This record gives sequence, structure tokens and C-alpha cells, in this order.
Amino acid sequence: MKLICVRLLVSDFAASLKFWRDVVELPVSYSDESMGYAHFKLGETGIELMSRDEFVNSIGEVPATNSPAERQVVLNVQVDDVDATYARLVERGATSVFAPQDRPAWGARTAHLSDPDGHLLEIYTSLSENNIPTA
Repeated sequence: MKLICVRLLVSDFAASLKFWRDVVELPVSYSDESMGYAHFKLGETGIELMSRDEFVNSIGEVPATNSPAERQVVLNVQVDDVDATYARLVERGATSVFAPQDRPAWGARTAHLSDPDGHLLEIYTSLSENNIPTA
């Protein structure tokens, strides 16, 4: 098996496209707004956005009338500088969920942001060996 992409089902395609393309600045490799679909290529994998209603209709399900109350997806991306990336994304319109902090148990410095549908974007940088607890 080989993971080729993660597909995010979104309620407001235009808002989600703007978030991932303009705020997070992911390069769009294909987009069709009339279909409610976009693909962003990230190295060997990608992220797809697809209108939730379009997707469930295409597989013969009835669209749900309410959204899940809990977060369903966390995309975790490594960056060079969590603090600078976090500040830039918030300045560009991302919703802050949790400001940057060291998480020694994870061996990382992380911050969390949300897209318009509540999918989490976790940005992280590995902590140096000196910052990771040994006991």
C-alpha cells in the first residue's frame, strides 16, 4: 500500500480552497470549483479538498444534516520555525487553536490552527536532544 493523498470533505469549498491555497500557501496542482474539488501536491503525497455534499452524492449516500461535533482530522506538517510559521498563518487569516509550545513528551514544538471546517493543522519542529526529558 502507498498513501497518495488525504481527502478533506468540506462544507464550504470556496472558503476551504482560500484557506489552503492563500493562507497556508499550498501549491494547487488542480482545481475545479464547479465540481468542488482541488488537489495540492506535497512531495510524494497530496491533500485533496472535495465538497462533502458532492462526495456523498457521488457514492450514493444522503448528505448529513449536521456536522460532527468533534474534530475528525489533524494534518501534521514539519516546518523550520513553528513560531514564525504560526504567526504568518494567523496574520493571513488562519484560526488559532493553540499557540506554539514545547511538548517534550512528543519531542516537538507544536502549534495548532483550524481550517474553515474545523480540520486541524498541526505545525511542528523537532526539539533538540537537549530539550527532551530523559525520565
